[in-house]
Amino acid sequence: MRAQAASASATLNLTDCFIGDESSGISVAAQCGRLTVPENRKNPDSRLIKLNVAVVNSDVENPKSDAVVLLAGGPGQGAVDTFAVMARNLSQLLPKHRIVMVDQRGTGESHPLRCDYEMDDFMDVTDWRSPEVVQWMKDCHASLDADTRFYTTTIAIEDLESVRQALGIEQWNIYGGSYGTRKGLTYMKLYPDSIRTAILDGVMPQQEAMASAHEVNLQNTLKNVFRLCREDATCQERFGDAEQQMWAFLQSLEEQPIEMRLPNPVSGEYETFELTRDFAVLGLRMFAYSPETMGMIPLLVSLANHEQPENLAQQAFMVTSSLTENLNNALELSVVCAEDVPFLPKEQNTQNSLFGDEFYEMMRSRCEYWDSEVVDASFKDPVESDIPTLLLSGEYDPVTPPAFAEKALETLSNAQHLVAQGQGHIVANRGCMPKIVTAFIEEPEQELDTECMNNFNQPAFFINLNGPQQ
Repeated sequence: MRAQAASASATLNLTDCFIGDESSGISVAAQCGRLTVPENRKNPDSRLIKLNVAVVNSDVENPKSDAVVLLAGGPGQGAVDTFAVMARNLSQLLPKHRIVMVDQRGTGESHPLRCDYEMDDFMDVTDWRSPEVVQWMKDCHASLDADTRFYTTTIAIEDLESVRQALGIEQWNIYGGSYGTRKGLTYMKLYPDSIRTAILDGVMPQQEAMASAHEVNLQNTLKNVFRLCREDATCQERFGDAEQQMWAFLQSLEEQPIEMRLPNPVSGEYETFELTRDFAVLGLRMFAYSPETMGMIPLLVSLANHEQPENLAQQAFMVTSSLTENLNNALELSVVCAEDVPFLPKEQNTQNSLFGDEFYEMMRSRCEYWDSEVVDASFKDPVESDIPTLLLSGEYDPVTPPAFAEKALETLSNAQHLVAQGQGHIVANRGCMPKIVTAFIEEPEQELDTECMNNFNQPAFFINLNGPQQ
């Protein structure tokens, strides 16, 4: 069913700008502007917010009427700075297409929703309904200049439709990564005529409640990493049973967290830091996202289990600090409390689990103090579509494994699914995949040449801290 288009300011004036992540030195020439929309799209007289829009223009005089729009993940990730490099690369591969990025409302520079906190403030929390945690949640919500009920996926898609109309774009070619695939599927469901092609990378099926399968997905990836280590003669000889060493180390942290002094990855100043079991699991989860960091896992758990936990702790500190800094946590709460937590299974098997009972308790308890409206149950129905769609997966993705894409594929009648062997979460930028993505956008009905995907390698293991074995 097509959603009713809400009114928005028709004016979107673009001026020359540069986009990119300042911390990485990325700077891409673009045109930027702000589109004003009502916070409550059903009430044009409600508070007005501005959507941050960036366009990397085509070099040709008469670009194609369809454009590529990039949908960021998270939830909570802004699209403009996150996708600057991808937009530049796509504009070179697709010289006749405009590349568009829109910071989802509540992210980037589109009325961002974020509450600051020290990363280790909640790492040792065992009671997520304690007065301290409840007060932080209430203070966070009260500090926001926003009605958090109106920061959900469906409303974000209505925003995107307004941007399409304001830019005079006939149809989109959408690329969504991770949570961005939910936005893509929702767009396909609500405005099918607005979409020419869809590329969904790291697919989150509409019927899936985010976090419900985090445990099994992460365990499967780690089991594969440890299996590959056992099958690698050098890794096996160096580390032995690395999987059991991981469980032994996590058990020791359960009994006694380790206090240490580490340099803060942002400020560089040394801080007293407590390595807890939860923080170690979070670090391992982040390492499982890419084949480069997967290859470090046996080494780091072996060192940690032999009284050298600083390496795992510092790496986890760096990775999670970057993740925390780049996500708008209050927007993430607004999305998951409306679209995911109400649909989590009532019973979770947490025996022999990595996350334990506290993870799901945390997910549920946060939403008790957040103002949100649960989406209609139909939001979680599988999306049926005949739009030309390319589904992409990494073989060892710890968050959105290939099985998720296969689930979405069941109701997409004009779709194909490619699995990048040996890869993790998000693969469109790996190896030859940009050329495959480009070929699909150019000729979605033509058979894709995927022979180059045979060149993907399995993760290379670090035998010491000098780097992976050759």
